Parts: sequence; C-alpha cells; structure tokens
Amino acid sequence: MPSAKRERQRAAREVRTAQIQSAQRRSKRIRWGGIAVVVVAAIVGISILNSHSKKSSTGAVVHRSRLCPATNGSSPRRTSFPKPPPTCINPSAHYQAVFTTDVGSFTVALNSKDAPRTVNNFVFLARYHFFDGTIFHRVIPGFVVQGGDPTGTGTGGPGYSFDGRYVGPGTVSRTGCAPPRVVTHPYKLGSLAMANSGSTCTDGSQFFVVSGSQGEALPNLYTLFGKVISGMPVVEKIAADGSPSGKPRVVHRILKVLIKKV
Repeated sequence: MPSAKRERQRAAREVRTAQIQSAQRRSKRIRWGGIAVVVVAAIVGISILNSHSKKSSTGAVVHRSRLCPATNGSSPRRTSFPKPPPTCINPSAHYQAVFTTDVGSFTVALNSKDAPRTVNNFVFLARYHFFDGTIFHRVIPGFVVQGGDPTGTGTGGPGYSFDGRYVGPGTVSRTGCAPPRVVTHPYKLGSLAMANSGSTCTDGSQFFVVSGSQGEALPNLYTLFGKVISGMPVVEKIAADGSPSGKPRVVHRILKVLIKKV
C-alpha cells in the first residue's frame, strides 16, 4: 500500500497531466478557429471581388481590371484610351444610338449580331461621351457625312485601332485584314459604317453615314454596323451643307450620342 506522501505525489502528477492536456485542447481549438476565420475571410474576399468585378455602385462594369463606362451616362468624358475596349455590351441584345446634333436628332439601330466588336466599341466610346461636341468633318453631298474625330481634322482617333470587320450578309469569311475575295455593295441610304485607312484593322472611332447613291456604291471594305431608322432628314440637312471636296460649307456638330438598350 503506497504511503500518503506517494499518494499526494501521484495525485499532483495527475493534476499536472490533466492541466497539460486541457491546455493542449485549448491550443488546438484556437488554432483551428484561426484557420476557420482565415478561410471565411478568404471566401468573403473572393465573393466581394467577384461582386465588384461585375458591377459597381455607379453602374460601371469592371472587366479584366478595366472599367466599362456606366450605362446611366454618369461616366466623365474621355477622348483617349490606351487599348481597345473590353466587352461591355451583351452581343445578343439590341441597341440604338440617338445622335443629337445642332440641326436635330436621328436614331440608328446598331447591328450587334453581325458586328459585335464594332458595336461594342461605339457604345463604349459613346458612353464615355467621346463624340459629344465633335463635328462632321467630312461631308460630301450624295455620298457620306463623316464624324467621330475628336480633333476635327480627319486624322484623330481614340488612341487605338482594332479589327471591326463586318461578318454579315454580303461578305465572306477571311483572316487577317485582307479585303474580301468577293466585292459586294451592302450599303444602303442611312447605313452607318466605320471609316478606315485601308483595312478594317484600322477601325477606331471615325464613322460615316451613307447619305446618297454614291455612298451606296461603296464596296464592302468598311465595317457596317448600323442603319438610320428615324431622322434621316437631319442627315440629309447635314449632307446638303457639305462640298465635293469634303470640307463642309457649314460645320455641323454632334451635341451628344445617347445609347439605348431596346
């Protein structure tokens, strides 16, 4: 039979062992709790990041770390960009552009189905108020009225170029920026197309509206992306103030371009 002293020593050892085990259990709980907090924080952070990548409080969409303009028109005006825009539209949706000019308004139905890159580019620029206050710098009666140059000289652009090729009826599939093998004439009175420097790879911000039969005779070398659906007399008024050289006798101005999703 153990002595009282030994019994007390054994009891003390048991108490210390119990205390150590209890401390170890508390340490383990704290450690796992810390890991859980980190995991939850990471999940919340990812959720917030994903949320911010879709839409901000102003309606601006973030895509690949670059901002698309706000759809409500609240973005400040910008006239220069380092790269072509990210995808900011829904290519399956229908968009209209309402041009308000110094002589009235006209509306264009944008063809996002056949020219999604070009419509996206135009919507992007318009929602950044790129076209606001710019002039129709090249106007030839019976041919086209041309605008979209922030400098008004015919040599300006948004700071980038892109391939906005038209892939709808009247063209053939092609690679690179070579002209199509089959030349057709898809332009009609009121057609909206991109001006370029010889190929669709030089599309930027300049556009033209076909205002007469000479414009309808153009070969399909220019990205066609819309059609005037109302206000054609306004386009004709602007065209009438042009000249055979392209220098307008009366300079007409775009006050604003409003994009509507319909």
